[in-house]
Amino acid sequence: MRILCMHKASPQDEAGKLPPRELIEGMGQLIGEAAQKGLMLAGEGLKPTSTRFRLSFAAGRCEVSKGPFRGDRELPQRLLVLKVTSEADALAWARRFGEAVGATRLELGPLTEAWDLGFGTRPPDAPLRYLLLQQASEGYEAGAAPTAAQQQGLRTVLAAMQQAGVLVFTEALRPSREGARLVYRDNVRTRTDGPFTAIDDMDAYRRS
Repeated sequence: MRILCMHKASPQDEAGKLPPRELIEGMGQLIGEAAQKGLMLAGEGLKPTSTRFRLSFAAGRCEVSKGPFRGDRELPQRLLVLKVTSEADALAWARRFGEAVGATRLELGPLTEAWDLGFGTRPPDAPLRYLLLQQASEGYEAGAAPTAAQQQGLRTVLAAMQQAGVLVFTEALRPSREGARLVYRDNVRTRTDGPFTAIDDMDAYRRS
């Protein structure tokens, strides 16, 4: 079984402030232990929403808006990690993906790299990595299967991404009725099982 774990950004994250060193080191130790046991496949974080874009598709048009964003209570359906040479390249692939799969909205943002956290310096030839999130539709949340055109569009655009060396990772989530949400307050954890609706806030993500 593979599980996708996402966590909400804090006001400190949104302000672009680094977490305390002890938190970074603690997370590094936890991720290292999980990876050693074969439990952790990946664990990248996103930069603040001021660095991100939202692509909205309607009536054959694509509208691109730049952050910062407030939590819009969207539910994710699919995520992709892209390795590109420029922001414009990332946006072009995001738009191509959205048009191919018939998406209603996507969110695109650069991933946090080790050097962003103060570990080493950025290599001069380091590629840019972006996380592309597809918002779940009402039909998807209700369990409706993608149309034949959407399935073919997905296969075609993923093949093009792989051929271009852009696609690093992609995975789809099951509807939120199979998920759970954990809230931590005053060292007390509260669990709420899905399904979740548009009133549930999911404005920033980490994948595991």
